[in-house]
Amino acid sequence: MLGVLIDTRGRFSLSHFQLVLWTFVVLSLIAGVAAGRLLTAVPDALSFSIPSTLLAVMGINIASSAGAIVVKSAKDVQAPERIAASDASDRPHFSQIFLIEEGALADKVIDITKFQSFWFTLILVAAYVVFAAIRISELGTAVTALPEFNETFVLLLSISHAGYLAGKMPARQGEPEGLTVSAKLAGAKAVPTPRAPDVPPAEYVPRNPVRTMNTTEK
Repeated sequence: MLGVLIDTRGRFSLSHFQLVLWTFVVLSLIAGVAAGRLLTAVPDALSFSIPSTLLAVMGINIASSAGAIVVKSAKDVQAPERIAASDASDRPHFSQIFLIEEGALADKVIDITKFQSFWFTLILVAAYVVFAAIRISELGTAVTALPEFNETFVLLLSISHAGYLAGKMPARQGEPEGLTVSAKLAGAKAVPTPRAPDVPPAEYVPRNPVRTMNTTEK
């Protein structure tokens, strides 16, 4: 089910998370209002509007996701050996949403632009959902539009996403431990730790290996 949050590098993606979260919120509101109006015999159940500020929020998230894809694709082509990747042997984990994904510190250090963008998104989504629920419950079948999204918060969301994209631009030096995009494309296989001296360069020691239980743990 969480595969929708995985990007082409096999890693959990913040931009995927943000777009999926807002999509579920907006579609749920549309479906809920339409269903409520239909069940109360309103003549045209879909005769309500979506405010421009909420459309702006969706536009910001779509543009940010597209921008992140462009930056990632460019880096995957320019320096695939510097980009951390994941697969079944070097497993993805949800904390990658917060972590640096390039260079020697990949999966070791929090990317502060991702951190702030994640919390901006989560808090604004929670606040809007609560406000929308209260507003809709007050109006009932008199709802003619989805609740407005505050313009100041739209601006804050824009700044947050701009910072997130700007944080993706710098080229971080060094090669990450474990699987990289270049090794993944070459079909590299994981090898046991420690690395044997005769292991071909294409093979790698997993950065986030699948944990197996030993006899005592069983």
